[in-house]
Amino acid sequence: MQSRYRKITRGIFKPWLVVIKGIFLLILTATVPLAEEVSPDYNHGLGTLQMLSQSPAQSLRLTLPMVVPGDIKPGWGTHIHSTWTNMWANEKEYLLDYEMLDTLLVVSYGFDTRLGISVAFNNRDYFGGEMDGFIQSFHDLFGISQDGRDDAPKDRKIVRLFDPQTGQTTAELSAHDLCNNSIDLLVNYNISHGSQTWPSLNAYGVVSYSLDAADLFKDDNQADFGFGLGSAKQWSKRWYTYVAVGFSIFDDWEMRDSNASVKRIDFEDLQFTGMFSLSWLYTPTFAIIAQYLYDGPAIDNIDKLDKPSHEIHLGFKWNARSYGMIEFALIENIITLDNSPDFGLHLGWSYVF
Repeated sequence: MQSRYRKITRGIFKPWLVVIKGIFLLILTATVPLAEEVSPDYNHGLGTLQMLSQSPAQSLRLTLPMVVPGDIKPGWGTHIHSTWTNMWANEKEYLLDYEMLDTLLVVSYGFDTRLGISVAFNNRDYFGGEMDGFIQSFHDLFGISQDGRDDAPKDRKIVRLFDPQTGQTTAELSAHDLCNNSIDLLVNYNISHGSQTWPSLNAYGVVSYSLDAADLFKDDNQADFGFGLGSAKQWSKRWYTYVAVGFSIFDDWEMRDSNASVKRIDFEDLQFTGMFSLSWLYTPTFAIIAQYLYDGPAIDNIDKLDKPSHEIHLGFKWNARSYGMIEFALIENIITLDNSPDFGLHLGWSYVF
């Protein structure tokens, strides 16, 4: 019996041991002095578009930020990011029709070129569909299916659940009931500044404390955790790539007690997040960026909402020097139509003192 137990546990932990060994060797290799001497920010470029997941299931709790080397610079910094998205999903089990404004206010401090911290206030506000008319016209112009959007009243902010067997409405609430906010503490360490051959590498951890959770949750004050690894690489004078991956570990999020006819939502306890960003410098101070953000399933028992989220970002970053860093982007959901925002706009500003 004991021998069988050992075999089972070895089978479970062996893949994780391989991953841990790989990370250890990567860190060990990265900290060995390299022959090619470069400045600490050689691989940084202008960085990525600073956006969290805007998908409906993922945005109810901690959405792990994708941090790469150069995001926290030495000294004090302030960062303001706002993302406005439209959500439309018309399925047998649910109807989602609303918009969300995700605002992120951040203060950062870099002790040196390696260690940095940040404190962020993240607020998500839900409201009616101000973009509805524009999106319908856009779909008509390019012959894209409206999926019932043109038959629905404009400017709604509703979440409606159906019985998939009868089609009858089992619950309806205002999307405003999904409003939530949190305070997040992040610690980042740049493992290696890299070289002309090797990328810069960083590791970070996040603690997120919910101040005001969405009304569908039983408790407001929950604590979530996350950790991740990031890299940045300059390939030429114009081309940069950025990669980040991480895991979120969630608190015990439970729905409020509700009518027996309403299906309860089971939330995942662990979630994987990954990001890839490609940056092309038009000038040394202006970059055009294409970015892909992946988030694993956040719930596991509602069809299509239990799938991963895929978000595409297209935009630019402009280093306006004494006026700070300005970024703008469009958000599209060309991969998954139900668990990703239909369309969105992002605007951000950062300033390092």
